[in-house]
Amino acid sequence: MTTEFLTVQIERVTYTNAQNGYSVLKATSKGFRELITLVGVFANIHPGEELRVTGTWACHPQFGQQFHVQHYSTLKPATLKGIEKYLGSGLIKGVGPVTAKRLVAQFHEQTLEIIEHQPELLTSCPGIGSFRAEKIISGWQQQKAIQDVMVFLQGHGISTAYAVRIFKHFGGEAVKKVADNPYLLAYEIRGIGFKTADKIAAEFGISGADPRRLEAGVLYVLSQHLDEGHLFLPLKLLVDKSRDMLGIEQVSDIETAIESQIAAGRATSRTFRDQRLIYLPFAYRHEQGCVDQLSRRLDTSPSLARERLLALLAQVEARSNLSLSEQQKLAVEKSLRTRLLVITGGPGTGKTTTLNSLVQAHRLAGREVALASPTGRAAKRLSEVTGLEAKTIHRLLEFDPSRGAFKHDAKNPLQCQTLVIDEASMLDQELFHGVLKALPPQTSLLLVGDVDQLPSVGAGLVLKSLIDSGVIPVVRLDTIFRQAQGSLIIANAHKINTGRFPHLQEPDGKTQTDFYFLEHDDKEKLIAQLKLVLTSSLPKKFGYHPIHDIQVLTPLNRGPLGATLLNQVLQEALNPAAPDKPELTHMNRRFRAGDKVLQTRNNYDLEVFNGDVGIIRQVEPEDQELVIEFPQGERVFQNADLLDLTHAFAMSVHKSQGSEYPGVVLLLTNSHYVMLQRNLLYTGVTRARKTLVIMGTKQAIALAVKNNRTIHRYTIFSELLQEAFATRRTSDNPSAKPGMATGPGGFRESSSDFAEANDQTVVE
Repeated sequence: MTTEFLTVQIERVTYTNAQNGYSVLKATSKGFRELITLVGVFANIHPGEELRVTGTWACHPQFGQQFHVQHYSTLKPATLKGIEKYLGSGLIKGVGPVTAKRLVAQFHEQTLEIIEHQPELLTSCPGIGSFRAEKIISGWQQQKAIQDVMVFLQGHGISTAYAVRIFKHFGGEAVKKVADNPYLLAYEIRGIGFKTADKIAAEFGISGADPRRLEAGVLYVLSQHLDEGHLFLPLKLLVDKSRDMLGIEQVSDIETAIESQIAAGRATSRTFRDQRLIYLPFAYRHEQGCVDQLSRRLDTSPSLARERLLALLAQVEARSNLSLSEQQKLAVEKSLRTRLLVITGGPGTGKTTTLNSLVQAHRLAGREVALASPTGRAAKRLSEVTGLEAKTIHRLLEFDPSRGAFKHDAKNPLQCQTLVIDEASMLDQELFHGVLKALPPQTSLLLVGDVDQLPSVGAGLVLKSLIDSGVIPVVRLDTIFRQAQGSLIIANAHKINTGRFPHLQEPDGKTQTDFYFLEHDDKEKLIAQLKLVLTSSLPKKFGYHPIHDIQVLTPLNRGPLGATLLNQVLQEALNPAAPDKPELTHMNRRFRAGDKVLQTRNNYDLEVFNGDVGIIRQVEPEDQELVIEFPQGERVFQNADLLDLTHAFAMSVHKSQGSEYPGVVLLLTNSHYVMLQRNLLYTGVTRARKTLVIMGTKQAIALAVKNNRTIHRYTIFSELLQEAFATRRTSDNPSAKPGMATGPGGFRESSSDFAEANDQTVVE
């Protein structure tokens, strides 16, 4: 599409969204007989204004030709008619159509100049006294401030959408505040990071070792590593990474910036085993808060007579018409005897049966049971397997956007005696802290999940840290049940998890299996075959819907076979454009009814969360809105909400955590080399409930199976738990040896030195 430049005069504002500035305008322009339609993000545009706009033409199937504005600048109206319309549009308080007509009749083409530079002359206009003149002057100055802010921000490379957001946040002080410290944008405006703020700062001469730059850079490094799963960085590592990122030689300058941010409360420091660790404050609160909550929770355990326990187990088996294994009975027993229990195991080891059994046992014992999962899809599946209502954790805790916190906390705890959380491997430190704060002291918490999967998308290593601490009761299910032994998906998952190469069955038209392998090392041929598998092979053989039942997974978001590129290809293959299918274009992406989409950031106003997958049901281009159906219900997305939405015909393995699909197509090629790890392959394989197709190379699979080096995450949750319980046991029992932690489940494990901790928590 060719970029064009137009000078237009606004005739009317057809639609505007006060929240994000998206507007539909009708305008005149030289060379056009009819009014033209402008769509884009504008700030306080009024009829009569003249604009210089930059953008592209597009033909909307319902509304016809529209000019999509990417940038604009405001010009003063040049004609008497334009000035009159401009002033009479409600732009200035105190000026309506009648007053505007009088002003133009009195001052002609000089009207705007008089208001701005010689306002004392306003009272010479018939019908305008001193009171009215003051209102006009005040209104003009306010409107001028808005325009100055917008011109300033756009002049420094900030898009209109973000400029509106900045103005709403800072108001008339925006220019002064941004000019004084452009890094405020990185701190306070969602979507504008350090790099953008750094470019703007350079235009104001703020660069190099300027303290404002160094202080912002330090927080940026901490924030980036939080996004990668780390709760903190050791001081030396933070200094080194900040120096590299900022291009600063002097160590003392970075150290001073770090101390300044700690003093300002924007960073937190703790010393642990002779190392100084630097956190973002909320990350520190989440990690330490979980330790404090757990150390109190495990002080007491429920009392249950042996006879009552055996009777409950017998009732559960009778109702389910099954015989529980010894491991499963142990899990049910421990769930009734402790305030916290972790149940972990791979596919086919009976986690679902165990979960159902312990839920029944707790209900038979007269306990009110609540069920939850980190994602909407996982919660829906939990409801299906238990027959009871299950909620996402966010919905269970009821996030309140006005407070920026959950409604359920220590002051307003959950009303249940047992809380069961499935897919607990997805719990990050922040969410786990929220759960613990909302639990009454006598409520039992049961965590069910596969610890061998990829860690949570959010920061921390909650499930693994709980298990590794040795102070939390754990039941590991490791027996594959007979009914699962016939599944090649399950057999191969366990092979992969133990470092053995899986059995690969290539389609031969004869062998019936649930695990297929198609070898491809050429990108174009693989994509062509992928389309065929999705549109023909799997739907014909198994009756799968290519969008609703099959999920394409890939190790990476970017790259030649990453999720971003695949989504463009698969949208055209599975949900192509059509004359009767409206589209909404946003940031070079086209959204259509029927598209599968993925939420990439928590949106508490809409109650949709990172990892939620939905289907677009309606597209409203005129209003810039999408109606999307998620497992938790329909949600209306406006223009600003689309920043956190992406297509989900294909997604990364990380984003698929907690979900299962009837059919999965997993791409694994040598181009994914950087992400080829055993737990990634294991997680991808176990997302398939009925059918799995791996497309790629045997070499890539072999590399993934061989690579059991898990990615380091900086967290000391496990070690803090060990120390907390060791201290408590020592104070309760002076003869206990320091450095040893004994949990209520009888587990005992030496506290490893911090420098020699397991490879998930080691500090280099």
